Amino acid sequence: MSRLLVFGGTTESRTLLERGIPALCCVATDYGAKLLEGLDNVTPLVGRLDAPAMEALFRREGITHVIDATHPYAVEVSRNIRAACAAAGIKLLRVARPRTPLPESAVVVASAEEAAELLNATDEKVLLTVGSKELPAFAGVTNAKTRLFARVLPTSSVIAQCEALGYDAGHIVAMQGPFSRAMNEAMFAATGAKMLVTKDGGASGGMEDKLAAAESAGARVIVIGRSAEDGATLDEAVLWARRELGLSRPPLFPMLIPLEGKKALVIGGGPIALRRARTLLRCGASVTAVALRFCEGWSELRCQQCVRGWLPDDLGRAALAVAATDSRDENHAIALEANRRGVPVSVADNAAEGTFSFPSLIEHDGASINVSTAGLDPALTRRLADRLRAIWPQIVTEERHKKEENNG
Repeated sequence: MSRLLVFGGTTESRTLLERGIPALCCVATDYGAKLLEGLDNVTPLVGRLDAPAMEALFRREGITHVIDATHPYAVEVSRNIRAACAAAGIKLLRVARPRTPLPESAVVVASAEEAAELLNATDEKVLLTVGSKELPAFAGVTNAKTRLFARVLPTSSVIAQCEALGYDAGHIVAMQGPFSRAMNEAMFAATGAKMLVTKDGGASGGMEDKLAAAESAGARVIVIGRSAEDGATLDEAVLWARRELGLSRPPLFPMLIPLEGKKALVIGGGPIALRRARTLLRCGASVTAVALRFCEGWSELRCQQCVRGWLPDDLGRAALAVAATDSRDENHAIALEANRRGVPVSVADNAAEGTFSFPSLIEHDGASINVSTAGLDPALTRRLADRLRAIWPQIVTEERHKKEENNG
């Protein structure tokens, strides 16, 4: 029997588990456990674990799959999770929070210690939004007690830590985020800070609002950079969990839209792209296909074929797009550009990355039905579609005969 453990305490873990996936969720603090309140499908486990303790937990609870949805700066925790999963033979998926585009003026450093060194070269007031764990690195900053303002979680242990480091009540901002741009701007105004030291917590960490507020306040920005990491998006993690655990999902809403005369872009020239193009042509779309090479069968299609690499402007005026190249990185780039332009896109090798799932179309004499398992079981989709194709013409013909008899 499959069993899932999620390492969380983040917005991503809460959002993932809100999809109803049954799991144990391991969090470091009581604050992380509060994020799971109201989720009946989740059993929270509170406490910090090293790799051997994680491995023991896996064996004790019969864990078969793990999702690492910890904070992007929890480097040691992720390292321990990888080691424990490797030792126990557990399947692991890492959820990676998207990075925030930084302004050119931002200074990126490798550590809190490096950021502290830069502060010693100035005498300006500083708003620190780096988390309580990093505060000791700033204890030696020149005139730290008068210049530094620490924004931290409002827990007694964290506030006690700040006081032990020399921060008085007027230099501790104990509040729970995320914070709006207006709230950040008010903090810059109240503290008089002209520098911001922060981490890239992404959209869920309110990074964009922090950066906008710093710009509005004329404050310089120092960002403690993330280590390089690969990982899945939240939607990809949900799909992975459902596939691996054999779980169902709500059916896709079968919205049928007219494509006659509208531009449909297919990027790729292999067998999958060919099947997608044939279906779109049957629906009356004006298909443009872009690929470096086209497999056998394309010459039979009445569509525009461009033998070259795809360009972002290919998506211009497209009603929808299909990313079906043989490159994962290229399909990912196509999906990003399509989403940026608001073009619905189907991604052949990663259903979770697209905005719609390409169905199996069964059509006869103007009557059509679609089959999809929403990316969970493509093989089942094909089997169902083949069976329906075998009987659909007969069903349509019989219904038309009944209508003619009733009208006669």
